[in-house]
Amino acid sequence: MKTPTGSAIAMVLIFLLLFFQSCNKEELFIELEQEIVENTPVNETPLDENEDKEEVPIDTSLPCEFTLATIVENSTININCVLDLEGNTITLPANINIQFEGGEINNGTLVFSGGTIDGDLLNMSLKIEGDVMLRSPNFTFIPEKWNIVEGKTTKEISLNNRKNINKAIELVYALGANVFELDKIDAYFNVEANKVNRLYSFERSIRIPSSFHFKMSNNTFLRVQPTHFPAYALITTMVSDNAVISGGNLIGDRWEHDYTPINDIVGANRDEHGNGHLIWVIGSHNTIVDDVNISNSIGEGIQVHAETIRNPDGSLKSGTRTSENVLIKNCLIKESRRNGIAIIDALGVIIDNCDILDTGQGEQAYDANGNPAFSSSGAIPKYGIDLEALRYINDDGTMNEINKIENVIIRNSRLTGNEFGDITLFTSSNVIIENNYFDKWVANVASNDVIIRNNTFESREPGNFNAINIQSYIRGGVEFNFNYTITGNNIKDYSNGISVAGKSFVVSSNTIINCKTGIQLKGDFYDSVLSENSIESNLDVSYGYRSFNNSQNSNDIKISNEFISVSNRPISLIGYINESNLSSTQISFDSCTLNTKNPNNFFIHVNSSKNIEFKNNISNTDFEIIDSENIILTNNAVSN
Repeated sequence: MKTPTGSAIAMVLIFLLLFFQSCNKEELFIELEQEIVENTPVNETPLDENEDKEEVPIDTSLPCEFTLATIVENSTININCVLDLEGNTITLPANINIQFEGGEINNGTLVFSGGTIDGDLLNMSLKIEGDVMLRSPNFTFIPEKWNIVEGKTTKEISLNNRKNINKAIELVYALGANVFELDKIDAYFNVEANKVNRLYSFERSIRIPSSFHFKMSNNTFLRVQPTHFPAYALITTMVSDNAVISGGNLIGDRWEHDYTPINDIVGANRDEHGNGHLIWVIGSHNTIVDDVNISNSIGEGIQVHAETIRNPDGSLKSGTRTSENVLIKNCLIKESRRNGIAIIDALGVIIDNCDILDTGQGEQAYDANGNPAFSSSGAIPKYGIDLEALRYINDDGTMNEINKIENVIIRNSRLTGNEFGDITLFTSSNVIIENNYFDKWVANVASNDVIIRNNTFESREPGNFNAINIQSYIRGGVEFNFNYTITGNNIKDYSNGISVAGKSFVVSSNTIINCKTGIQLKGDFYDSVLSENSIESNLDVSYGYRSFNNSQNSNDIKISNEFISVSNRPISLIGYINESNLSSTQISFDSCTLNTKNPNNFFIHVNSSKNIEFKNNISNTDFEIIDSENIILTNNAVSN
C-alpha cells in the first residue's frame, strides 16, 4: 500500500474545508437534533428525581380509624374524617387542640380541660363543655350543620330554625367568638309574640349579645314566618354593649300576615297588628346596624327603645337603661307597614346614608259595614322616620316623660314614597337633620332644639304638601316647640315651602322654588329671625310670605334681606293681630327685595292687621293696606 504523498493530504484537507463551508449552521443544528431524537428510546421520559409524586386526596366522609381514648395531654388532633362519638361523653386530657381538616365530630359530648377547637367542627349533635376556646374568634355558620330548614315551611320547623340559630350563637359566644358570619341561607324563623312587651319579644327573637358582630352577606335572607300574632322581633339586641348587625336581607311577613282581630295573652286589644319589627334595639349601648336590607315589616323596620318606661320626671328607673350611641348606616328600609325607623327612647342616635322608601303605602281596607279594617295597607303614623317619645303633656303645662329622645342626627339619606311623610319630630330634643333628600315633608309636634339644614326637598306631587311644617304646641301657657334653625335648604314644587310656628326660630339662606307660598307664618310664632331666604316662582298663582287670621300670639318677628320674586303678592298678611300686645311691633320687614311678576295687578298686601313695619325695602309694586292699624312704612322704594 502506497503512503499518501504530502500533495494528496493537502488535497483532502482542501476538500473537507470546502465541504463544511457549504453547510450552514441551521442545517447542522437540524441534523444534530434529528440524530438526538432518533437515538432517544421510544416512550421513555427522563425522570426528575425531585418531582413529588401525586398525592391521593383524603375522603373526609369516611369514618375515622382512631378514637379519642388514646390521646395524651398537649396533643393536636387533625379531623379529616367522620368521628362518631356514639352518644358518649369524652373527657379529654389537658390542653387538647382539635383542628378541622374537612372532617366532622358528631353525636356526643367533649369535655375540655384547656385547649381549643375549630369552629368548623361545631354542629347541633356535638356538645362542648369545660374550659375551651375557639381557635379563631371568627365563626362561619353553616345552616345544614345546625339543622336549619330553608325555604317555606311550617311554624314548628321555623320555630326550630330560630332555636337552632340561637343555640349556635350562644355556644360560639361562650367559646370566645366575636364574629358570626352567615353567607348563603334563605330560611324562615318563627319569632311571633302574642304580647307587646320588649323582654317577651326578645326571648322569641334571634338574639345578638354584647361585643358580637352578626355578619350577613348579600346571600343571606332571614324571613319572618307568617303569623296571626300582633307582635314580633326578628333580630334584637337587649341591654347589650358594642353589638354589630351588618349585611343581609331581613324580610317581614307584611303581605302574608293574618290580620284577623285579636286580643293578646294579657287581654289587650291588638287588632292593629302594628308591633312587628325586624330589628329591635332595646336598652343597648354602642350598637351598629350597617348595610342591612330591611323590608315588609308589619310594624317598624328598625325600632330603638329603652329597657323599660321611665319615671314620670323623665329619669330612668333604677337599674334600667335606655339605648345610647346607636348608629344606623348604609341601610335600605322599604315597604314597612308602620314606620321605616321609629325611635321611642334613646340618647344619641345617628342615621347616616340610608334609603327609606314606600313606608305605609296601600289602599285602606274596609269591613262589610264600611268601617276601616286592618290589613296589609299602611298603619299610622306611616313615616319614613318617626321620633316619637311617649310623654304626656298636661293641660296645666306639666309633663310625664315616660320616654325621652335626645341627640339624634339624620344625615346623607334619601326618603321617598313614604305615605304620610318623611320625618316626624314628635316630642324630641336636640335633633339635627342635614344633607338629606326628601319628596314629602319634615313635620313636628312639641320638639325643641332642632336644626334642619342643607337638605333637598322636591315634592313628589308638585303643588302639594309643606316641605317643612312646624307647628306650635302650647299647654298651660308653655310653648313646647322652640329653638329651631332652618337653613340652607333647597325646596321645590310644594304648596308651602316652609310653614313655621313656635318660639325662637332662625330661618335663613333657604332657596324656595316654584311653591305656591314660599314661607307661611302661622299663629303662635314669636321671638324669631328670618333672613336671606330666596323665594322665586313661575307658577300662575304664588306668594312670598303669607298668613291667614291665625296670629293670636305672634310677636317680635324680624325678617330681613329676603329676595322674593313671585307671580302674585310678595307679601300677603291677613288678620295678623296679637290682641294681647298691641303696642309692640309684631313683625318687621327690613332691606328686602319684594317683587311680583304682575306689578299692575298684585301689591304688598296687608289686610285687617296691626303693628307691622316695612323699612328699607325695594319692590316693583306698591303697598295695599286695608282695614289695618299702625302699619309703619319707612324708606321703602319702588323700582321699575
